[in-house]
Amino acid sequence: MEFIAEQEVNELMNDMGIVKEASEESAHLSMSADCLSAKHCLCNDDTPCGEGEGTFCKEMNTDEMIQAIIGSIHKLHGGQTIMLPSTKWRNVFDAVAFSMAGDDSWQEFDATATVKLNTQDPLIFETSDEHTLTGLITALMNDGEGEAQGVYVFPTGAPVLVYIVPGGPVKFWFGTQALADEVSEAYAS
Repeated sequence: MEFIAEQEVNELMNDMGIVKEASEESAHLSMSADCLSAKHCLCNDDTPCGEGEGTFCKEMNTDEMIQAIIGSIHKLHGGQTIMLPSTKWRNVFDAVAFSMAGDDSWQEFDATATVKLNTQDPLIFETSDEHTLTGLITALMNDGEGEAQGVYVFPTGAPVLVYIVPGGPVKFWFGTQALADEVSEAYAS
């Protein structure tokens, strides 16, 4: 896992129809309407998704959300996966510091990441990093506190974007219905 320059993912994001709206404080990603085939949302009473008609919404508690996200990551992470924070990396790293203390690969990475904490630079996870990726998402869902610690995740090989907010909601944008059907197996039942 390593940080990469934003320019390295811009073309990929354009190809997948991922649109970025940024301010000084945060970035919001979504999939453009002309590339979007399906939208799904995992939510609950405390964290409604706020999406309109045409969005498949599934209510679940935080533990069920974590399992659904991990199941989705297993279906999507076939090669490289990109993660971007909605604000600054510092918010994410602060939220997961205690829970990720036992993950040696994360601790090694964390020690070198201090120069990137005030950025929103993309973080790329390789195939061998799946355990760390799922551990990071689990820690974020359990220990994070809202949108300031939210992250966007998308694989480099499939047109899908996932927005993960600690505690929920978790939003999915799919570029194909077949991909939506496959990934939703992780949370449809």
